[in-house]
Amino acid sequence: MKNPKTKTKKTVIIKAEYIRETKDSLFLDCEGDLEWFPKSNVTFDAEKNELECPIWILKSKFPNENY
Repeated sequence: MKNPKTKTKKTVIIKAEYIRETKDSLFLDCEGDLEWFPKSNVTFDAEKNELECPIWILKSKFPNENY
């Protein structure tokens, strides 16, 4: 039986292009939308131009999209 207090981290991979970064954040172009993402919550693959991001962050950045 699963522990009910354990949260699973649901993520989605989207296309994104690197623009710049700070110590704690990545600034990315996501199909024309320029957004900052916290490095502590995301993984960016620069070779593939792919961002792996929790769904809750994507919903807050792009509320009109379905994830």
